[in-house]
Amino acid sequence: MNRRTSRFFLIFMIAVAVTGPSPLQGETQPGETPPREQTDEARQEVFAPFVSRLRVALRDPQIRLTWRDSQDLPGGTYRIYRHTREITPETFPGAQHLHTTYPGVETYLDTPPEVGSYFYAVVAVDSEDQEFPVFVPFRNKTIRPVKVSRLDTEEDRAARVYDLVAQPQDTVVVLRFTPSRGGRELAIYRSLKPLTDDTALAEATLLERIDSDTRRFVDHAIPGVAYYYGVFDTSLVERGSVEIVPGSNVLRESTEIPLRGTIHSHLRLTSPPKRPAPLPMLELSSEAVPGSHRLIVRDIPYQGQPQELHPETRRSLARLLEDAPRDQLFNPIPRILPQERDSATEGTERTVAQVITGHFEKGDYARTTELLRNILELPLSQDLEHRVRFYLGQALYFDGRREPAFAEFLLAARGPLSQEVRPWTEGILQRRTFQGGS
Repeated sequence: MNRRTSRFFLIFMIAVAVTGPSPLQGETQPGETPPREQTDEARQEVFAPFVSRLRVALRDPQIRLTWRDSQDLPGGTYRIYRHTREITPETFPGAQHLHTTYPGVETYLDTPPEVGSYFYAVVAVDSEDQEFPVFVPFRNKTIRPVKVSRLDTEEDRAARVYDLVAQPQDTVVVLRFTPSRGGRELAIYRSLKPLTDDTALAEATLLERIDSDTRRFVDHAIPGVAYYYGVFDTSLVERGSVEIVPGSNVLRESTEIPLRGTIHSHLRLTSPPKRPAPLPMLELSSEAVPGSHRLIVRDIPYQGQPQELHPETRRSLARLLEDAPRDQLFNPIPRILPQERDSATEGTERTVAQVITGHFEKGDYARTTELLRNILELPLSQDLEHRVRFYLGQALYFDGRREPAFAEFLLAARGPLSQEVRPWTEGILQRRTFQGGS
């Protein structure tokens, strides 16, 4: 007798024991050959797939069930039941259906709502939603009560995170991890320092809150910057009871997206917009001075040297300026666009917003410059690139580097930010402060 036949025979014997020997109409007498239709019907009644090796592990008040799926249930599911009495055909109608799981999961974590003793059963359901309420001790049901002596706490209900790994892929960092349970909210954190304690976690950046059924997260990180990541149950973070486990819910080593070349290899200078004579736009060459942030500017009249005006020209200018308002000294303040205040941004735009609100707004212009230049290594839309260059120009300006700031403002002005950029370019020209280094 092979293994599958013996399993069905066992089920058949159980079914006989439960139903008893009461005679039915048309029952075949000893020595008689049953009709073929009765034989087929009996075969159908014998087939009843069920799981095997049901095990229970108690971590009061949580109860972990594990089992082996049936090999005879293609396309089916499994229903987990709980009862305060041993689950039998008689008590099954009073059992509570807890969860339905799919093949391959083979585990379920239960937290009973009250202190007490509980019994469990895992019942197979075929692809047509037919349930097979067969109960075999030690195979798909428990016969000893599992005693819960206390109610669960928030720490008990929290999802634990295991096996966190980070892998740079092209322009993103992909995180993979294993939560202990679904139905919870996880918080993804990123930090420039190792996440070793609550202080380091408080200084980290919250990237996203996701469902604990998720096992993957994509971060649009800044190239060339080494980051540490951590994934925790949101509730534990809010309660201040996070347990940091390196290699499990935080990275032991940092990860980063490598830089792929110089920033100037990504410059895309489009044709300047048409404007009426006699005010031609200053043309910038697409070439850059190797090893610096200077752009080659061609065809400046008189090589940019001051020239003496004709006396009549000076008198005409003086008459024109007699009633003109006096220009005030250019004294700008940092400007942040509405897009960087939008909490719904995603991807690289969100990364830019984090740099602006986390560094630029706090006056850390040197760090802002470094991060924005790294972001320019990424493939950006033209609108986003113009915004990045607008902020880069501001950061350079407030860091005392007026000449590279002026170049970034000119590049930003080629897009829809021309009105925002204009006060900066005019102010820099007004102050004539091109002494800053790059």
